[in-house]
Amino acid sequence: MKWIQWALDNAWTVIIVATVLAQLWQSVTRKKSGADEAAPPEEQTFDDPELAERTRKIREEIQRKIAERARQYPTEQPQAPQPEADAPPPIIREVVITPQPQPARGPVLSGSPRATEAERHAAILEEQAALAEKLRELEAKKAAAARRAEFEAATADHTAQARVRSRATVLDDLRSPEALRRAFILREVLGPPVALRR
Repeated sequence: MKWIQWALDNAWTVIIVATVLAQLWQSVTRKKSGADEAAPPEEQTFDDPELAERTRKIREEIQRKIAERARQYPTEQPQAPQPEADAPPPIIREVVITPQPQPARGPVLSGSPRATEAERHAAILEEQAALAEKLRELEAKKAAAARRAEFEAATADHTAQARVRSRATVLDDLRSPEALRRAFILREVLGPPVALRR
């Protein structure tokens, strides 16, 4: 009686042990039957001599094809070709590029109109470069200020203001009897069940 009570209390343990034992028993019986089946089968004998002849021809054909394929694919690994010792060295050609002479320009005199025009262009280009640099700095400052404003707006605490606004709206709505009746109905419908209220 005690062992029945113990088996009922430890039902999962009994089931697991029984399952393991059953699997062991099945594996042992499979190995025994597998050993019996592993014995080399004797050549089949057919009552019909024509069927036996056809089977023999098919078996010979298969063995012949296997032998042909074995001859086509050698089992040895192919060896890498050895470099020839007497091979001539590769031919290397040198290409020489000579620079073309540039046409000679006359010296630029500081007093000539050409020199003053070049100086004026250089000064204009320098001014434009300085203005472009200032414009880039201003755009970078403007972008930084916009990012800072967005960050401040995103991190600012607007919940207190929203709470005050919503509270004022709700109080204004509850001043009329129809809105108050509607609020009671909504609480009954959407609120917790009566059995769960405290």
